[in-house]
Amino acid sequence: MEVENDFIKREIQRINLLLTSLIEKISGINLNSAKSGIEETNEALKSEFDLTLTDFTQMENSEFVKRIKKLHESHTEKLLELIYEIVIKTELPDLSGDYNKMKIAQKGILIIDFLNEETNTFSINRMNIKNALQQCV
Repeated sequence: MEVENDFIKREIQRINLLLTSLIEKISGINLNSAKSGIEETNEALKSEFDLTLTDFTQMENSEFVKRIKKLHESHTEKLLELIYEIVIKTELPDLSGDYNKMKIAQKGILIIDFLNEETNTFSINRMNIKNALQQCV
């Protein structure tokens, strides 16, 4: 039983590290590296969660909520941070035509609403991100 718990903890940590590295990658992209940074992020999301940015912007809200319900709470929080960074970066000329900033922001707000309903934790960071995302919608 202890080995199983250790494995689960390691998997949670591994995915958290992956999402953290994706957040750092996106926050550090500039005009020259925007396309490749988003493509790498899409590949990582596809391999880990079987979703790309395009997939979840086109996904119905109810289906999206079903998908995020399966995630660990810390992964959902990190996914929210990643979405927020992507929304900020979609203003770069290289990305503005490829990704719908408004739809990505709406999914971010949906994640925040889900987290606020499902967790007992109040987050000022979440509240600040929601305020920023609402200005994009």
